[in-house]
Amino acid sequence: MTGAPKDRETERRLYECEFSQGEPSTLLSLIERRQSVAILSEVTHGEVGRATRFEVFAPMGVTDELRAMLWVDGVAWGGVVLLRVGGCFGAPDVRAVRHVTKHAAEAVRLALLRGAAARPEVVNDPPGVLKVGGDGTLVSLTASAEQWLTRTGPALRFAVSTAAAAIRERPEISGARSRLVTDDGHVLSIHASAMADDPDAVVVIVDKARPAEVSSLLVDAYGLTARQRDVLGRIMLGRSMSQLAHSLGISEHTAQDHRKAIYDRMGVSSRSELAALLQFEEYDPRVWGEIPPSPYGGFLE
Repeated sequence: MTGAPKDRETERRLYECEFSQGEPSTLLSLIERRQSVAILSEVTHGEVGRATRFEVFAPMGVTDELRAMLWVDGVAWGGVVLLRVGGCFGAPDVRAVRHVTKHAAEAVRLALLRGAAARPEVVNDPPGVLKVGGDGTLVSLTASAEQWLTRTGPALRFAVSTAAAAIRERPEISGARSRLVTDDGHVLSIHASAMADDPDAVVVIVDKARPAEVSSLLVDAYGLTARQRDVLGRIMLGRSMSQLAHSLGISEHTAQDHRKAIYDRMGVSSRSELAALLQFEEYDPRVWGEIPPSPYGGFLE
């Protein structure tokens, strides 16, 4: 973990480095390779200066960097960046980090769950828009985006740069989405997509998450299986157990077992308690129907 930048110029340079393209040993590359830990000195064969961010880190005396993903049940819930002053990270450090990250990942998931449970009902802050150029640098941003960055600090900057990098790495996808729980308990929704008139550029929208997205985050945090999510969606649509079983091609007894497992996992005892937990909104069940929410709370048919 790094300390806060000493001055605004250092903060600006760190910010620009976060948006640089082709950086070795990024958290995004760890996600793509389904890896948990990477050491920069090993990835670059000792040439850590290949990473643009070392233009800032080197004068601070930093000599190596270790990045780790926080995985739970195949889902990446966060990332960790460790810096070393003097020497390089090695195998003992990797073993120690892997041991710790198992518990840290569960802690992050629990923190996200508690943050999402705050269930923000009203969005008073306008969304922020950031444009990231084809070379990974931040081209422009709206005043509201600058306010969000000021309020949330490096965490949001990193989330924005990662979402933009995902679009650059995989231009065939229509968009990338991430979520972030802030220090003051709000859940932010981050959407990135390529610009129609400039495919090399990426626009990222940062907004406070709507109830449907918070509900989705809750379900993710509880770790429901794919089949349990199917059952949950039909429960929230008011289906009877016989209707639910028929639509999924399972026996009613199996459907009852899935419902009991969901209730036990989410700590509720009835459909009404489940609905209250997941924000009783008319559009909530559509989250489970693979209809993605738009940045402004509606759904994209």
